[in-house]
Amino acid sequence: MSTGPPTSATAWPPAWPNAAADAFAMPGIAELQSIATLEAMASGLPVVAADAVALPHLVEENGYLYQPGDVMALAGHLTRIITDESLRERLGRNSRAMAMAHDHQVSLARFEAIYDEVAR
Repeated sequence: MSTGPPTSATAWPPAWPNAAADAFAMPGIAELQSIATLEAMASGLPVVAADAVALPHLVEENGYLYQPGDVMALAGHLTRIITDESLRERLGRNSRAMAMAHDHQVSLARFEAIYDEVAR
């Protein structure tokens, strides 16, 4: 695997098929826009996240949501992903596709519109 910069815009950020992690867990309940979750998704990792604040819109066909504080559900979702290679690969591909479709310029424009509206 090359350690140099990608040669095209579509290659960035790079997916890491041989990453040390098999899944990404976000148990926090105060995420307004979880950049860490988006980075994990861009790396092709399945996501297990608390069903709180902005996290649910990042988890569709790429992982699982669980009720905050339900550690048994969190552990169960992680176990399912870690022990099922085909599920892990499918969820990881879906994560990557979702992250690549997430345009930070659209998010910034939306925040600007909200601030403009509130400032009036």
